[in-house]
Amino acid sequence: MAHTAVMVPVRFSLLAIVTVFLFTALALECAGQAGAQSPAQSPDKGAGQSSTQGPGSASAQASPSSVSEMLQRQVGMDDDLPGAKNPSGLHFRFSRINDVVLQSGHFTRYRAYVAGAREDLGYSLALLTIGADAQIVANQVYVNAKGLLMTHKPRPDQENSDSVDSADEYDLSVQVAKGEPVRFLLVASDQSLIVPGTIVPYPIESMDRKCRLELRLGMQDGEAVLIYADGLPPKSEVPFEETSGGTMRPGKLTTNAKGHGAAVDLPFVEGQEAGILLIKLATKGCSVSAEIPWGKGTYHPE
Repeated sequence: MAHTAVMVPVRFSLLAIVTVFLFTALALECAGQAGAQSPAQSPDKGAGQSSTQGPGSASAQASPSSVSEMLQRQVGMDDDLPGAKNPSGLHFRFSRINDVVLQSGHFTRYRAYVAGAREDLGYSLALLTIGADAQIVANQVYVNAKGLLMTHKPRPDQENSDSVDSADEYDLSVQVAKGEPVRFLLVASDQSLIVPGTIVPYPIESMDRKCRLELRLGMQDGEAVLIYADGLPPKSEVPFEETSGGTMRPGKLTTNAKGHGAAVDLPFVEGQEAGILLIKLATKGCSVSAEIPWGKGTYHPE
């Protein structure tokens, strides 16, 4: 599971590992807004949803509906479409600062922006990692004119700055595996605005001309994998091939008007503890493929 630290002045008591029911509910609401507009395949749906899963997959070990809801929530946050709580479609932008190696491991540091967020409001910042409950990581967040997340209201000389002193901005430091996403929610104090954002420090991706294929961990040890593709024919059903445990199965991505498609795959195969999931996708204009490990002992932070 990802380890995330938020480096801020010691006067803030942050990263208390508590279940935050409010933020979980807000994440569900945010995902519901996006999910209604984003046709991701679902492991408990039938024909037309393009899901692929092998015998003995994760859906056999947990409630199909709970697995589906959890994965759809992730897809909804990743797609970050406009909704009732974010009608202008504001989004996070993460700027990589550097990588640091500590005794506890390898961390990648980011500063974050939400351009267009109101400066006259205070915000809270919530963290969602795969396999964990939502956590509040900061409850005194402000933005300047650039949308930079700050620890206090910006002074006049900080108003248009892309970065400020380390004591004045939030430093998001994450420790993750390849293909592992870390998600954040910025929530206005009056709950008038909810903006999701996703970081994937080490993406598993393949690009060919205008097409891009990316695989992300949806559950620990790859029990579920999220498949994202861009640059495909718009409003189409695009076939792909999935090979897991030596078995090939067909699937389909349903794309939106921008040629973006999302799918969920449960790669587990009966009788196998671990393996490799290979996804191949080809259209008249491009050919992309990517693979991701799944199963016991496959999770390794960078």
